Order: sequence, then structure tokens, then C-alpha cells
Amino acid sequence: MHAHASDRKMTEAGSAKFFVRSDGSSYVQHKGLLTEREIRIIQRFIKLHHMEMYERWIREGGTDFYQDK
Repeated sequence: MHAHASDRKMTEAGSAKFFVRSDGSSYVQHKGLLTEREIRIIQRFIKLHHMEMYERWIREGGTDFYQDK
């Protein structure tokens, strides 16, 4: 599963992509224009809500959590 978060202008260049693991931790593939502080805030949000996000992800046709190789 992955999630996108964007800067205040909602631009694609400002968008970050987070790959979410089954324990709620996340890996940032691309941080866009977000600051380290914003990244940490988003990662905390993901950690707290990853199961709700996962349930929605599955309903929308997603497959599974991110798995480190």
C-alpha cells in the first residue's frame, strides 16, 4: 500500500509518496517539497491510521502493504 501527500499548493512536484508497511511504519520514496517536519507529522498520522487506510485501500482494489525485499 502507498499514500500520497502534497504541499499546500497541491502540486505534483510537491507531492510525497509513502510506502506503508503492515506495522504502520512507512518508507518515503519521494519527499517532494515537504519539509522533514511535515514528513514526520504525516508518518505519525499513517502510523495511527494505517489499518483504516488499508481497509479503504483494499476496497478500492489495492493489493497489500509494502514489503521490504
